[in-house]
Amino acid sequence: MDWIEDELDLAADNLRNLAVEQFGGIGLERIRHWLHDTGLTLAQAAEALGISRRMLIYYRDGEKPIPRAIWLACLGWEAVRPTGPTLPQHIPSAKEYAVLHA
Repeated sequence: MDWIEDELDLAADNLRNLAVEQFGGIGLERIRHWLHDTGLTLAQAAEALGISRRMLIYYRDGEKPIPRAIWLACLGWEAVRPTGPTLPQHIPSAKEYAVLHA
């Protein structure tokens, strides 16, 4: 059987990521992009999420499925966007958040 090349060619990891997300999971590409966008080291990101560095690597590399709670923690970190290595002591209200991001 010959492989017919066309515009639908996908690498295996991209195809797997799409399948995971279609079934309601969190694809590893989201964690990879989050790490890249935040500029955090693996140790800093793991501490911010409250998990071990090793577990974050498992999620990043697709060795373990990413729990929804971990992805929500990533989104929460994005919402408060701390400037230092630790999370802020005060989480902004919806109104404060709107002012900060206007």
